[in-house]
Amino acid sequence: MVRSFETNGAGGEAPCKPIEATEAYRNRYPVAYELSKLSFDTPRRLKVIVAGAGISGISFAHAVESGQLPNVDLQILEKNAGIGGTWLENRYPGCACDIPSHNYLFTWAPNPKWSSFYVSAPEILQYLEDVVEKFDLRKYITVSRKITGTRWNEATQKWVVISKSTDGRQTVISAKGVVDGEVGDEIVEECDVFINASGYMNNWRWPSIPGREDYEGILVHSANYDTSIDLRGKRVAVIGNGSSGIQVTAAVQRVASHVGAYLRSPTWVTNNLGSRFIGQGTSNLTYSEEQQKNWINNPEEYLRLRKEIEKELNFRFPMYIRDTEIQAQARNFTTKTMLSKLEAKPSIADLIIPTFGVGCRRPTPGPGYLEALAADNCEVIWGEIDSFTKSGLRSQDGTERQFDVIIAATGFDMSFVPRWPVIGRNGVNLQQQWERDPACYMSAIAQDMPNHFIYMGPGSPVGHGSMITSIERITLYIADIIRKLQRENYSSFRLKDGKAKAYQFQMLSWLEKTVWGDSCQSSFKNGNKNGALHAFHPGSRLHYFELLRRHRYEDFEWTSRCPESQLDFAWFNNGFLSHELSPEEGVDPTYVYPFAISLLVD
Repeated sequence: MVRSFETNGAGGEAPCKPIEATEAYRNRYPVAYELSKLSFDTPRRLKVIVAGAGISGISFAHAVESGQLPNVDLQILEKNAGIGGTWLENRYPGCACDIPSHNYLFTWAPNPKWSSFYVSAPEILQYLEDVVEKFDLRKYITVSRKITGTRWNEATQKWVVISKSTDGRQTVISAKGVVDGEVGDEIVEECDVFINASGYMNNWRWPSIPGREDYEGILVHSANYDTSIDLRGKRVAVIGNGSSGIQVTAAVQRVASHVGAYLRSPTWVTNNLGSRFIGQGTSNLTYSEEQQKNWINNPEEYLRLRKEIEKELNFRFPMYIRDTEIQAQARNFTTKTMLSKLEAKPSIADLIIPTFGVGCRRPTPGPGYLEALAADNCEVIWGEIDSFTKSGLRSQDGTERQFDVIIAATGFDMSFVPRWPVIGRNGVNLQQQWERDPACYMSAIAQDMPNHFIYMGPGSPVGHGSMITSIERITLYIADIIRKLQRENYSSFRLKDGKAKAYQFQMLSWLEKTVWGDSCQSSFKNGNKNGALHAFHPGSRLHYFELLRRHRYEDFEWTSRCPESQLDFAWFNNGFLSHELSPEEGVDPTYVYPFAISLLVD
């Protein structure tokens, strides 16, 4: 049984029996005295507030609900009207995940019922909603609550979290200076630990093209798409050829009367990840009901499939290292594939096939994209856009084209700068600090931010495979530090001075060898061809997971709830494990080494 305590002092009460408490602490050290009444390893009750109910927020909620983090009062504040994060907000035509579905799931919530090898955004959102219901996680989530500020109070050792209700609209923008949808007065709350799980792929941005307000047709961003728009028979412009732009163009070309694909950067359009599992020349594989039932009835076989897919994706990682054999193979193979698909319009191949390495921009399979560019109803317009006009777009050569609908697939602000002021120790504002230099430790902890975590911050495995598995590992890392706070009488931890910069130096030095640093227009470099590689982890995904398993508590300063140095070990509590003083519960109080039985057998 888990017990906790809160105390304002221990003076004046009747003494406990010797076995119940440490008499030497009574009336002198109230916190230590209360600890001495508890069995060893009893977790102190903490309140945790999480920003965001996407995949990261759901992962953390499961850690609390499953008992990995007992005695935690959890509150997840979600700005939107529903859960799902990226997969709630992105509803553009063709939106899907290019990671194989059987690797894009929580390991604790396998899904043998995926409809196909690659699945669409609505199916992923449904999976997340089903997970929240199945594991009873919704009780932790408050929707339509947008965080607008956070501040560390050194005196109370707590975070002050300021939020506002929103007006119930499905999606709400959280960005510096944007207040659309906010209603009512500020809501002020406190917590012991604050976690920013707001994500990095939802702070979308319009293209910096003059005259946007002059356009009188339908203008939407791919990350804020209106699904009621009917594109059938329309003249549609798509701006951009990142991952979203590729998916949008392929979907729109099939229904629009004419598509204007506005491109300015070459990009590699690769084979599907894990394509050997779906067959040569096939863009996807739909599973039969019989196959799904087989996996349900044979979970070991289903696990083998997931491990095989994972193995193939992990073995691909050396491709991102410059001048490796696998990089050369990827380049040659992808060039041939793209040339064959653009055979009808070879002039496009001259423009779109890059000179930089495969992976500098996010490799996107994009089934049907190159075929769409080569179709009769698609015109590729290369170069910068001069301006919006009343009825369409004017390209750099002065040509004006008219469109009924313009879809801006122009990406996100990937600077990792928090969307709200985050005021930490000594008045440091993380928003301002990371605008100058986003130094981060393990992608999860910033300098001068006690009891503060970030999911998928600078230095994350953003180009390394399934994000869900990475998020799970980060959850385990965060949970471990929180348990130490709970069990060893610490009120706070903070990263030692210089550690974030040292981590960043190692990161940027290692990343110099990767194709991510080639000159390319990449969202991972926030649209800057030669921008710093703040987004990436300096190593493979497995390397990252192993690092997260290393506690390295020595990289932190820990503040005890007992300021007296002689009480550094007050967290020994009553000197007994919880079951030792309750023999009636039938718990075995003996201690057997794990190898004792095998020694007897041998």
